[in-house]
Amino acid sequence: MKRYLGEEELLSLAYGAMYLGSGGGGDTELIHRLIRQALRDFGPVCLLSPFALPDEAWVVPVCIMGSPTVLHEKLPVGDELLRALEALQEAGKIRAAAVAGLEIGGMNALTPVLAAITAKLPLVDCDGMGRAFPELQMTTYHAFGVQASPVSMYAVGGQSHLIMYAPNFEVEREARAVVTKMGGWAAVALYSMQVKQLWEVAIPQSFSLAIRLGEAVRAAAENVNRVFAGLARVFHNSLYGKPRRLLAGKVVELNRRNVNDLLEGELVVEGVGYETGEQVEVVFRNEYLLVNKGGKPLVSVPDLICVLDADTGHPISIEELENHMQVWVIAVPSPLLLRHAKMLDVIGPAAFGLAGEFLPIEQSGFREGGEADVPVGD
Repeated sequence: MKRYLGEEELLSLAYGAMYLGSGGGGDTELIHRLIRQALRDFGPVCLLSPFALPDEAWVVPVCIMGSPTVLHEKLPVGDELLRALEALQEAGKIRAAAVAGLEIGGMNALTPVLAAITAKLPLVDCDGMGRAFPELQMTTYHAFGVQASPVSMYAVGGQSHLIMYAPNFEVEREARAVVTKMGGWAAVALYSMQVKQLWEVAIPQSFSLAIRLGEAVRAAAENVNRVFAGLARVFHNSLYGKPRRLLAGKVVELNRRNVNDLLEGELVVEGVGYETGEQVEVVFRNEYLLVNKGGKPLVSVPDLICVLDADTGHPISIEELENHMQVWVIAVPSPLLLRHAKMLDVIGPAAFGLAGEFLPIEQSGFREGGEADVPVGD
């Protein structure tokens, strides 16, 4: 099945991807502006199921790696992803039939779209994270046996770099070092694979889901109750699970620090209204990773944690957090594929240095029918 995405669908994708970013992944606005121009220059992009492609066809995921802040200072020209894709095809002696996503949370939900438009290729409706994560090996592609290399990197100004034959963890280390030398960000093409392998390792329909989330949020007209109701409806009818609202309150403590170019820290939210006296702690490292309540874990990665503006329902990124903000803390059960033991080895709590094993939110003692019951009216 195929469909063509125009400006309205891609605006919804930009909105929906911010919720899947779980506080990280970078803002979608800059890449969305580039896409709007590319759509006018090249026309709409085709989104299709991997089952619409031949088994032997090659698919190449792409992303932008590095600092979103630097990306806004050193603006892309718009062809960097295309150049990275072309260099990978030459290095791997393959011809790509389509582009896929590496992650569907934040900015990198849009970079494959831009690559697909400029390369005049279709976009496959899948990704390898189901949300945002900070490192290249934190994917279903890696966990289920796909080699990241050859990897092609291309930065503004024409700087390029190839990584050939390296194990996936070494790819992350080398690419992280190279991207710093390249000035702080680079377009990356990696994890090239044939369609018959993509079926087995990818999270399907992730672009469709993000678009549906964006449509629901836009229809909610900046009302937090309507936004939550829209998110609940879309997530509940997907590979994810029913979202839970954990607490509505005020940020009373915020500790944020830059450690090796990653934003680490924690915030404390104190309940208001009928939830006065309740308190949760949210731990983050580029993304929100853990919610503690009463000193015990309530939600942990890979389940998604979002902090929403208590009025508009907009997702608040870690960079935007401020003391005294009125917020909702919500959680979304992750797809089963992210909870597989092979995935938990690379994206579970221990992979981020957090104590304790992953406990699905459905089993964490969260009072179903208690905090989860949220008014859905105006």
